[in-house]
Amino acid sequence: MIEKWSLRLRIFLFFALIGIGAVAAVAGGAYFAAARIGPEAIPHLVLTSGGAAFAILGLVTWVWLKFDDNVARPIMSISRDVRAAVHADAQGDIGGDAARYLGFLAPAVREVTGALKEARTEVEAAVEAATKEASRQTRRLEAVLRDLRQGVLICNLEHKVLLYNRRALEILHVSGELGLGRSLLVFVAPQALSHAIQRLTARFESGRHVEHEDGLTSLVVVHTRQGGRTLKGRLTLTLNSTNERPVGYVIAFDDVTDEIAAGVWRDRLLHDVTADMRQRIASLVVAGDMLAHGGDLSDDERFAAEQVLAREPKTLAERLERLDLASGDLIAGAWPMSSLFSPTLLSCVIDRRSERREITCEVIGNPLWLHCDSASVVDLVDRIMNRVAVHAGVDCFQIGGTRSDDHAFIDLIWAGKAVPIATLDEWLGEPLDEGVGSVSGHDVLSRHKTDMWSEDIGNDRARVRLPLGLAEDYYDRPEKSQVRIPERAEFYDFDLAASIDRATINDVPLKALTFVVFDTETTGLEPARGDKVISIAGARVVNGRMLRGEVFNTFVHPGRTIPAASTKIHGITDAMVAGADAIEEVLPRFHEFVGDAVLVAHNAAFDMKFVTMSQDACGVKFDGPVLDTVLLAAHVFGDTESLTLDALADRFEVVIADEDRHTALGDALATAEVLLRLISLLDGVGVRTLRDAFEVSEAQAAIRRKQKKAY
Repeated sequence: MIEKWSLRLRIFLFFALIGIGAVAAVAGGAYFAAARIGPEAIPHLVLTSGGAAFAILGLVTWVWLKFDDNVARPIMSISRDVRAAVHADAQGDIGGDAARYLGFLAPAVREVTGALKEARTEVEAAVEAATKEASRQTRRLEAVLRDLRQGVLICNLEHKVLLYNRRALEILHVSGELGLGRSLLVFVAPQALSHAIQRLTARFESGRHVEHEDGLTSLVVVHTRQGGRTLKGRLTLTLNSTNERPVGYVIAFDDVTDEIAAGVWRDRLLHDVTADMRQRIASLVVAGDMLAHGGDLSDDERFAAEQVLAREPKTLAERLERLDLASGDLIAGAWPMSSLFSPTLLSCVIDRRSERREITCEVIGNPLWLHCDSASVVDLVDRIMNRVAVHAGVDCFQIGGTRSDDHAFIDLIWAGKAVPIATLDEWLGEPLDEGVGSVSGHDVLSRHKTDMWSEDIGNDRARVRLPLGLAEDYYDRPEKSQVRIPERAEFYDFDLAASIDRATINDVPLKALTFVVFDTETTGLEPARGDKVISIAGARVVNGRMLRGEVFNTFVHPGRTIPAASTKIHGITDAMVAGADAIEEVLPRFHEFVGDAVLVAHNAAFDMKFVTMSQDACGVKFDGPVLDTVLLAAHVFGDTESLTLDALADRFEVVIADEDRHTALGDALATAEVLLRLISLLDGVGVRTLRDAFEVSEAQAAIRRKQKKAY
């Protein structure tokens, strides 16, 4: 217990001991003097010794106060500054002006911390140099994952996300909800994933994966919880470093909702057409037999049979046309297409030049986004250009794209006459380059469900026109694909692979927890008198990293006007929140963003009061653990120091831009930075787990309650 006493208490006890000893000595001297002089001297001795005792106590108290102000307090301030410099890399004037009476102590400590900073800088430089190659490889991985056209997720066996790429966000149609440490089951139904993991785990435990053609990989089809999308991909079980047990899985997937719908439509069409054709062919056979072998047919029967023979061939022709269109859909759907910017396609054509002569091309028209097999289209246009050059004797062309409704046209224009239909058809029947699959021009047109023709366009000019589809990814998108996906600097953290038991979360180290640090801006300070939230923001801290790409930030319509005095503080006006959602819509989204993370705020009681005041009306409950950076900072620095967010940010050199100060997001980000510094400092004073943090927070809260009662 004595070891926990503060320096100021120890020094006070020393001075108290000196005062008590001095008073005891004076009292003892007076006692012995009275015994020698006699009773008549007692009043004089009591008066003089009492005055001396009070004078000594006053002097000792005055010296103690001076010593406390000029020695004890500065030493404690220096110790806090040194701890902050060591554990949180905070810099500043250690000790400040109050340390001027400590002689060379403060300068010596400054030299030590300066040397520590230099050593730390050298170590960081060495570490940076040593990990430069690893960082380069990591950036390559990030670039590959970012540009993949498949969504990629890596999860542990509890389905917590360890890695995701940008395409995964687009396919899942989310912006800020998917994040590191969040459960994938928030977005997709669990049945298919659990079944695949169970199958692969059984395959691994039996050893069959060694000989199995798919190893630890399985096809999986999952359905999203919202939007009714169907995702198809390959799930691969991942093992620990010693290959002894499964620890998670990797899933690469595509959105196949439209493909499945198109396949169902084609299958239904083919079934209906073939059933209808079978019935009509049977009718034709019966009618033909009646006319061929029924010599005694009545006039009505003969007329009916003749009507069948006249009507059914036309109907069959119509059905065959539909069947031909369906087969074209099947061929086109089976061939891989991609979106391409028309200037890129045209430049590929021009760069090929001619097989026989130099050809000059001028690009005209407007840039378009096309949906096609670019390799085969480039080869086809190049082949036609060469044939026209020889046929018409020209070497100058104009090439460009135009748009008409839902189609794009690639036009090849030259001075001269149009190519005859028979000649163009002959060219289209020629095999193209083997690099595109040894197909003909007709095959390329068939897979694109299009045609190509030549026509005169006036002024002794002609063209060959090729219709192509527009890329739906860039034109006339459905509303659900308009989700803006922000750039995210962090999209993986493999240290999250170890799961946290929620039942024992209090014993989890602070550095291993997931936090949501949040802040609110309000119309005023008194929710009981009608003040409301007008802005709420949160930032996620995962495994000791603040994920700036995973933030929650939105205005809230308060249902009342914002006082001018409040606007002067946070800058939020009625016009800014006019189109915002009400708290009943915002708070459930924020609750989902928080998930099972630990909530943190600066002066958390204020923000939590506004949040909990509205939770019942919103149908959510914020009953998870909450930490207050004010109380944590008070345990580290004491309650005599300024513990405002500005003061702590200044101490830890956390920069808050002027435009972000007193905004919910700016203050949340600043508080998150402060929290990370405090976690390092708390670790240095023995506060390492969530339970420890709760205990010191409660102790600081108890001190404040006592102080409030005292005043």
